[in-house]
Amino acid sequence: MNLYYFSGTGNSIAIVRELQKHLKDAEPLPIARHLGDDEVRDDSEVIGFITPTYYMDIPNIVRDFTKKLSIKKNTFIFAVIHYGVTPGRAFHSLNELLSEKGAELNAGFGIALPDNSIALKTPIRKQPEMHESMPRTIEEVSSIILEKRSVPLPGSSSQLLGVNGKIGSFVLRKIFGTERKRVTSDCTRCGICERVCPVNNITVHDDNVSFGDNCVNCFACIHWCPERAIRYGILKVNNKSHYTNPAVCSTDIMAQK
Repeated sequence: MNLYYFSGTGNSIAIVRELQKHLKDAEPLPIARHLGDDEVRDDSEVIGFITPTYYMDIPNIVRDFTKKLSIKKNTFIFAVIHYGVTPGRAFHSLNELLSEKGAELNAGFGIALPDNSIALKTPIRKQPEMHESMPRTIEEVSSIILEKRSVPLPGSSSQLLGVNGKIGSFVLRKIFGTERKRVTSDCTRCGICERVCPVNNITVHDDNVSFGDNCVNCFACIHWCPERAIRYGILKVNNKSHYTNPAVCSTDIMAQK
């Protein structure tokens, strides 16, 4: 059983670890490690996707990976997708991509966990309960996976949600200016932002930090920065908007590459 995961601030990694407690043969495989591959062949009997939702849909890095994944016939496929408020159409987008390969998403499990959004942050008071309930949910999910039981996909298949997500992305980029990334004078050039970036989009120089054009909006750099020295346009993380999963550390994020 292979578990393909992607994580910016640690939620997906925490879920994978809980799944491994119950699915003893599960092999965690970071999606970011396959960025340079033209094709990924998987002959497993069971495949799982563990991913966040971005703009009410699956992240583009997960979408691109799924397109080049080769799956054998009759593979049981499930997804555990976490979100702050709603899964949107994430499950259905993933299923559509799999359908193009003659496969299907047999089971989908949604888990509410703190959002890593800077503009629309999950209130701090709600976060402990989310973290505490996740292991119990994963235990139930694991029993369904072991039985290879089909489960209806959460969320909606509405194309309108996909449009709303694109509008949200546009607003963040053009109104909040998240395309314009820079470091403040608090930056110590420690290099953590460069090492946690899953797509190698950041380069730390002796006198500056440069950001490329391949950002996947995971916000790993801004949340793992120990000095909180990175600005995304007008957005800057503070005590209320900062978030990393408490069970995960920055070296776990770095290990995805």
